[in-house]
Amino acid sequence: MDQLNSTIDFLKLVIITTFSQLIWLLGLLFVFGLILYILARFTRLTYVKSAGRKLDVIVTGWIGTPVHELGHAVFCILFRHRILEMRLYTPNSTDGTLGYVNHAYNPGSTYQRIGNFFIGVGPIIFGAVVLYAALYYLVPEKDAVFSGIEAQSSMLVAGVQGNFSGIFESLWDTTTTTLSAMFSRANFSDYRFWIFLYLAMCISSHMELSPPDIRGAKSGLISLIIFLLFFNLFIMGMDAMGLSGLFGSLWKYIQIETYTASINRIVGMFGALFVFATIISALNFAASYTLLTIYNLVRGRGLINPVWY
Repeated sequence: MDQLNSTIDFLKLVIITTFSQLIWLLGLLFVFGLILYILARFTRLTYVKSAGRKLDVIVTGWIGTPVHELGHAVFCILFRHRILEMRLYTPNSTDGTLGYVNHAYNPGSTYQRIGNFFIGVGPIIFGAVVLYAALYYLVPEKDAVFSGIEAQSSMLVAGVQGNFSGIFESLWDTTTTTLSAMFSRANFSDYRFWIFLYLAMCISSHMELSPPDIRGAKSGLISLIIFLLFFNLFIMGMDAMGLSGLFGSLWKYIQIETYTASINRIVGMFGALFVFATIISALNFAASYTLLTIYNLVRGRGLINPVWY
């Protein structure tokens, strides 16, 4: 009976560990994916109800859409999916689609099935990386901005580890510090900063996950959960049975504490970039709504409702 209880407790620990990792890994992706989707929808509705849908497509779509679609394509390549057809920017399509990536995979391959998840959420991950690169190469006074982003990353890592003490206040403080550093007089006086602002607006406006993206990601989620469950079962089982020594020095790289810490760092870094993208997208919506509402009022059309048609 004691052996059975010990086995049950061990399996319970494996399941809890797996789902804790999934919450860390997926939580920020879907939370910020939803926020970015809402902001993008509000911005596009503002354009549609004032200057028309084509203006938004012209202003942000010609850069934002290719980055979005490349986010899908990059993960297709990484997970060995076959790209059947790709259109980075098709503004004149009859169904309103601005771009798409059609791909095929081997259903018998666990690796490729897991790839469906990352292909689905690819625009958020790839968009964050492109934003990071644009920030690095185009913002003159970037060191202070990166310091703020790194501080946010540390706060988010503490959060996923269960330390929520003062996290929202700290995130607010680091966000305001980051924005103050970014919108400094020195940056505004450099033309590269204005290029960055425009690129950031275009990219963040199209980082959101569309319903088809979410459906594609869901198809790979089950495979990801099963893989993590069996991987944790194997690693924790080896440790519990005292067989970790068989791996020699390699064990320190694959033990639960090491790769969980790696997940935390990655989540924290991308989480901070998602916060940054959300801020840029919110500023884009605020600026678009203000200017286009004034345009609407001048033409006698009244205030714009950005929430629904």
